[in-house]
Amino acid sequence: MSLPCWAGRLAVFLVLLATALSGCASDDGAGARVGPSGSSAAPVPTGGAGSVSSIEPCPASGTPVGRGDGMPDLELPCLGAGDPVQLAGLTGRPRLVNIWASWCGPCRDEMPWLQQAHDTGEVDVLGVDSEDQVPAAAALLDELGVTFPSVYDPKNELAREIRVITKPTTLFVSDEGEVVFVLPGAFASYAELRDLVKTYLSVDLP
Repeated sequence: MSLPCWAGRLAVFLVLLATALSGCASDDGAGARVGPSGSSAAPVPTGGAGSVSSIEPCPASGTPVGRGDGMPDLELPCLGAGDPVQLAGLTGRPRLVNIWASWCGPCRDEMPWLQQAHDTGEVDVLGVDSEDQVPAAAALLDELGVTFPSVYDPKNELAREIRVITKPTTLFVSDEGEVVFVLPGAFASYAELRDLVKTYLSVDLP
Protein backbone atom coordinates (compact mmCIF):
# COMPACT_ATOMS: atom_id res chain seq x y z
CA MET A 1 0.00 0.00 0.00
CA SER A 2 1.42 3.39 -0.98
CA LEU A 3 1.99 6.02 1.67
CA PRO A 4 -0.63 8.51 0.29
CA CYS A 5 -3.30 5.78 0.24
CA TRP A 6 -2.41 4.66 3.77
CA ALA A 7 -2.49 8.24 5.05
CA GLY A 8 -5.87 8.89 3.46
CA ARG A 9 -7.42 5.80 5.02
CA LEU A 10 -5.95 6.69 8.39
CA ALA A 11 -7.47 10.17 8.20
CA VAL A 12 -10.92 8.75 7.43
CA PHE A 13 -10.59 6.29 10.32
CA LEU A 14 -9.64 9.05 12.75
CA VAL A 15 -12.64 11.18 11.73
CA LEU A 16 -15.01 8.25 12.21
CA LEU A 17 -13.42 7.41 15.55
CA ALA A 18 -13.75 10.99 16.79
CA THR A 19 -17.44 11.06 15.83
CA ALA A 20 -18.11 7.76 17.60
CA LEU A 21 -16.38 8.90 20.76
CA SER A 22 -18.36 12.17 20.91
CA GLY A 23 -21.80 10.64 20.51
CA CYS A 24 -24.02 7.57 20.63
CA ALA A 25 -24.79 5.74 17.43
CA SER A 26 -28.42 4.90 16.74
CA ASP A 27 -30.26 2.41 14.54
CA ASP A 28 -27.86 -0.40 13.67
CA GLY A 29 -24.78 1.30 15.09
CA ALA A 30 -23.18 0.55 18.42
CA GLY A 31 -23.43 2.87 21.38
CA ALA A 32 -23.48 2.57 25.13
CA ARG A 33 -26.92 3.16 26.50
CA VAL A 34 -27.27 4.65 29.95
CA GLY A 35 -30.21 5.69 32.09
CA PRO A 36 -30.66 8.51 34.57
CA SER A 37 -28.52 7.95 37.66
CA GLY A 38 -30.29 5.84 40.23
CA SER A 39 -32.79 4.51 37.69
CA SER A 40 -33.74 0.87 37.50
CA ALA A 41 -32.24 -1.29 34.78
CA ALA A 42 -35.69 -2.73 34.08
CA PRO A 43 -37.44 -1.61 30.88
CA VAL A 44 -39.64 1.47 31.25
CA PRO A 45 -43.00 1.34 29.49
CA THR A 46 -43.49 3.76 26.62
CA GLY A 47 -45.74 6.70 27.45
CA GLY A 48 -47.56 9.14 25.23
CA ALA A 49 -46.27 12.47 24.02
CA GLY A 50 -47.73 15.51 25.78
CA SER A 51 -47.25 13.88 29.19
CA VAL A 52 -44.12 15.71 30.39
CA SER A 53 -45.25 18.63 32.54
CA SER A 54 -41.82 19.89 33.65
CA ILE A 55 -40.82 21.42 30.30
CA GLU A 56 -42.07 24.49 28.45
CA PRO A 57 -44.78 24.22 25.78
CA CYS A 58 -43.58 23.66 22.26
CA PRO A 59 -43.23 26.69 19.98
CA ALA A 60 -45.97 27.50 17.53
CA SER A 61 -45.04 26.65 13.97
CA GLY A 62 -46.42 27.88 10.69
CA THR A 63 -46.77 26.23 7.33
CA PRO A 64 -43.58 24.78 5.84
CA VAL A 65 -41.44 27.51 4.30
CA GLY A 66 -40.44 25.22 1.43
CA ARG A 67 -36.70 25.82 1.68
CA GLY A 68 -34.38 23.29 0.13
CA ASP A 69 -31.86 24.27 2.80
CA GLY A 70 -34.37 24.23 5.64
CA MET A 71 -35.75 21.74 8.13
CA PRO A 72 -37.49 18.62 6.80
CA ASP A 73 -41.23 18.79 6.17
CA LEU A 74 -41.94 16.72 9.28
CA GLU A 75 -44.54 17.15 12.02
CA LEU A 76 -43.80 15.73 15.46
CA PRO A 77 -45.89 15.70 18.66
CA CYS A 78 -44.81 17.81 21.59
CA LEU A 79 -43.24 15.90 24.47
CA GLY A 80 -44.79 18.45 26.84
CA ALA A 81 -47.75 20.77 26.36
CA GLY A 82 -48.55 22.29 23.01
CA ASP A 83 -49.63 21.39 19.52
CA PRO A 84 -47.54 19.20 17.23
CA VAL A 85 -44.62 21.07 15.68
CA GLN A 86 -44.09 21.38 11.94
CA LEU A 87 -40.30 21.55 11.84
CA ALA A 88 -40.18 23.18 8.42
CA GLY A 89 -42.47 25.93 9.73
CA LEU A 90 -40.21 27.11 12.57
CA THR A 91 -39.09 30.63 11.69
CA GLY A 92 -38.74 34.03 13.33
CA ARG A 93 -36.06 33.13 15.89
CA PRO A 94 -32.52 31.70 15.73
CA ARG A 95 -32.75 28.17 17.03
CA LEU A 96 -30.77 25.12 18.11
CA VAL A 97 -32.56 21.86 17.32
CA ASN A 98 -30.96 19.11 19.38
CA ILE A 99 -31.56 15.39 18.74
CA TRP A 100 -31.20 13.48 22.02
CA ALA A 101 -32.27 10.40 23.97
CA SER A 102 -32.34 9.53 27.65
CA TRP A 103 -30.04 6.53 27.09
CA CYS A 104 -27.31 8.64 25.46
CA GLY A 105 -24.51 9.67 27.83
CA PRO A 106 -23.13 12.56 25.74
CA CYS A 107 -26.69 13.93 25.42
CA ARG A 108 -26.93 14.05 29.21
CA ASP A 109 -23.53 15.79 29.46
CA GLU A 110 -24.39 18.67 27.13
CA MET A 111 -28.00 19.29 28.21
CA PRO A 112 -27.09 21.78 30.97
CA TRP A 113 -25.24 23.88 28.36
CA LEU A 114 -28.26 23.83 26.06
CA GLN A 115 -30.43 24.87 28.99
CA GLN A 116 -27.98 27.68 29.77
CA ALA A 117 -28.20 28.92 26.17
CA HIS A 118 -32.00 28.73 26.29
CA ASP A 119 -32.11 30.67 29.56
CA THR A 120 -30.31 33.64 27.96
CA GLY A 121 -33.35 34.33 25.81
CA GLU A 122 -31.04 35.07 22.88
CA VAL A 123 -31.56 31.76 21.09
CA ASP A 124 -34.35 29.20 21.21
CA VAL A 125 -33.65 25.54 21.90
CA LEU A 126 -35.90 22.72 20.74
CA GLY A 127 -35.09 19.16 21.74
CA VAL A 128 -36.02 16.16 19.62
CA ASP A 129 -36.33 13.11 21.88
CA SER A 130 -35.60 10.26 19.50
CA GLU A 131 -35.82 6.45 19.76
CA ASP A 132 -36.77 6.81 23.40
CA GLN A 133 -39.39 6.00 26.00
CA VAL A 134 -41.31 8.95 27.41
CA PRO A 135 -41.07 8.03 31.12
CA ALA A 136 -37.28 7.64 30.85
CA ALA A 137 -37.03 10.94 28.95
CA ALA A 138 -39.18 12.72 31.55
CA ALA A 139 -37.04 11.36 34.40
CA LEU A 140 -33.84 12.65 32.78
CA LEU A 141 -35.29 16.11 32.10
CA ASP A 142 -36.52 16.35 35.68
CA GLU A 143 -33.19 15.17 37.10
CA LEU A 144 -31.21 17.76 35.13
CA GLY A 145 -33.69 20.59 35.60
CA VAL A 146 -34.19 20.97 31.84
CA THR A 147 -37.15 23.13 30.84
CA PHE A 148 -36.63 23.87 27.14
CA PRO A 149 -39.30 22.23 24.99
CA SER A 150 -38.88 18.96 23.14
CA VAL A 151 -40.83 17.09 20.52
CA TYR A 152 -41.10 13.31 20.45
CA ASP A 153 -39.62 11.29 17.58
CA PRO A 154 -39.81 7.59 18.53
CA LYS A 155 -39.08 6.40 14.97
CA ASN A 156 -35.98 8.59 14.54
CA GLU A 157 -37.56 10.31 11.54
CA LEU A 158 -35.64 13.59 11.75
CA ALA A 159 -32.27 11.86 11.92
CA ARG A 160 -33.20 9.72 8.93
CA GLU A 161 -34.29 12.78 6.96
CA ILE A 162 -31.00 14.61 7.56
CA ARG A 163 -28.95 11.40 7.31
CA VAL A 164 -27.19 11.39 10.67
CA ILE A 165 -26.64 8.38 12.94
CA THR A 166 -25.09 10.10 15.95
CA LYS A 167 -26.78 11.29 19.11
CA PRO A 168 -26.61 14.01 20.06
CA THR A 169 -26.74 16.02 16.85
CA THR A 170 -27.51 19.74 16.85
CA LEU A 171 -28.90 21.73 13.93
CA PHE A 172 -28.28 25.48 13.83
CA VAL A 173 -31.35 27.10 12.25
CA SER A 174 -31.55 30.77 11.26
CA ASP A 175 -34.57 32.96 11.94
CA GLU A 176 -35.52 32.45 8.29
CA GLY A 177 -35.59 28.68 8.71
CA GLU A 178 -32.29 27.88 7.00
CA VAL A 179 -30.20 25.07 8.46
CA VAL A 180 -26.82 26.81 8.45
CA PHE A 181 -24.76 24.19 10.30
CA VAL A 182 -25.08 20.63 11.62
CA LEU A 183 -22.94 19.41 14.53
CA PRO A 184 -22.85 15.59 14.93
CA GLY A 185 -21.75 14.68 18.43
CA ALA A 186 -21.78 16.61 21.67
CA PHE A 187 -20.53 20.09 22.48
CA ALA A 188 -17.24 19.92 24.36
CA SER A 189 -18.16 22.89 26.58
CA TYR A 190 -20.52 25.83 26.90
CA ALA A 191 -17.76 27.99 25.45
CA GLU A 192 -17.78 25.88 22.29
CA LEU A 193 -21.57 26.12 22.04
CA ARG A 194 -21.37 29.90 22.48
CA ASP A 195 -18.66 30.24 19.83
CA LEU A 196 -20.58 28.14 17.30
CA VAL A 197 -23.77 30.14 17.91
CA LYS A 198 -21.80 33.33 17.27
CA THR A 199 -20.23 31.93 14.12
CA TYR A 200 -23.31 30.39 12.50
CA LEU A 201 -26.26 32.31 13.94
CA SER A 202 -24.57 35.69 14.59
CA VAL A 203 -25.91 35.68 18.14
CA ASP A 204 -23.82 36.69 21.16
CA LEU A 205 -24.56 34.52 24.17
CA PRO A 206 -23.42 35.62 27.64
